Amino acid sequence: MKNLTGITSKIMILFVVLMAGGFLTGCSASEASTVVEEKYIPVEVEVAGNKTLINTAMLSGKIASDTDVAVVPKVSGKVMSVNVKVGDLVNKGAVLFNIDTTDLQKQVGIMRASLQLAEASYQKNKEQWDTGKNSLDRTKALASEKIANAQQNLANTKALYDAGAVAKVQLDQAELALKELESSFSSQIEQLEAQTSDSTLKLAEAQLNQAQVGYNQTLETLGNAVVTAPVGGIVSEVSVTVGNMASSAQPAMNLTNPNSLYSPVSVAENLVNRLTTGDAVKVTVSSVSEDSFFGKIEHISPSSDPQTKLYPVKISLENSSGSIKPGMFAKVELTVEEKANVMAVNSEAIILKNDKTIVYVVEGDKAVAKEVVTGLDTGVNIEILKGLSLNDKVIIKGQTLVGEGHIVKIVGGDAT
Repeated sequence: MKNLTGITSKIMILFVVLMAGGFLTGCSASEASTVVEEKYIPVEVEVAGNKTLINTAMLSGKIASDTDVAVVPKVSGKVMSVNVKVGDLVNKGAVLFNIDTTDLQKQVGIMRASLQLAEASYQKNKEQWDTGKNSLDRTKALASEKIANAQQNLANTKALYDAGAVAKVQLDQAELALKELESSFSSQIEQLEAQTSDSTLKLAEAQLNQAQVGYNQTLETLGNAVVTAPVGGIVSEVSVTVGNMASSAQPAMNLTNPNSLYSPVSVAENLVNRLTTGDAVKVTVSSVSEDSFFGKIEHISPSSDPQTKLYPVKISLENSSGSIKPGMFAKVELTVEEKANVMAVNSEAIILKNDKTIVYVVEGDKAVAKEVVTGLDTGVNIEILKGLSLNDKVIIKGQTLVGEGHIVKIVGGDAT
């Protein structure tokens, strides 16, 4: 009986505990059911403010060098020595290679001998001309004196004849003496003038000049057998070897200056007038680096290419490190429009609704639609010409989920 009473007591205690637990649980569930869930739309915002907007155009080009020069020898012949290899840095005037001069030396000797003969012939003709000229001058002076005396004698004889002091035969003799004297000197002068003709001396002079030109040309050809660098730069290609023939019809070497590079690009007519010589340009050579290099517009063609109808633009490029090489491909980013200190927001904020351009701003805890007028759109930011004020909280994430008057909660962006 005593054991039964203990068991009953334990059952009663357990029942009380379970009842108490059920009461507490019931109270808790009742209280939770009375809580009202908060309803809002989470959004991210950007505070409207002034920005600098830049609109760019991306074009492709190929790196080239202003001093990419093909070295073509002026004479053909067997290569005797090559003094450089690919990659060597050379200065202007440095000897690159030499061509065999054996035949040229022989030709120089022949032309020198021809020049000496021409000089001797000219000197002989010049001496003869000088001698003849002196003799002609003396003969003319003597003729002038003798003929003047004969003329005076004739005049005197005629005066005497008119006065009856001399006979007619004496007058005739005086006239005959003058005529014979004039005829004799005329023949001598004519012969001497033929000997001192300018044409003879000029012919000898022309032959001398021709021989001199031929000799000088041969010397120049001999000098061209030593091929030098026309510009300073790096040897980028060598096409000749010792013992082989070098031709004056094809390049033997190529030189390039890696510090003087440019990228030619072509732009359409709607962009060309937006560019200005000297404008800064970003150039990316992906094979070298993902970072941009500095460039500038060096030249804008005033006319379009007749085939492509595009306007060629030359972009000069800094390459102080020498890592960029001619022939590499480049992406050129041109600034075609720029506006500084204008109100702008993220382009994603713009919504087209019922033929209106609107953005949603947060006022208090609600979304409010504002119609705006837009300007320059860079694809990232867009200019707001009208409709917003500075510091408006513009919704840039969640804007497609809200409507006029919807309750919103800022969970990200500038205003968090």
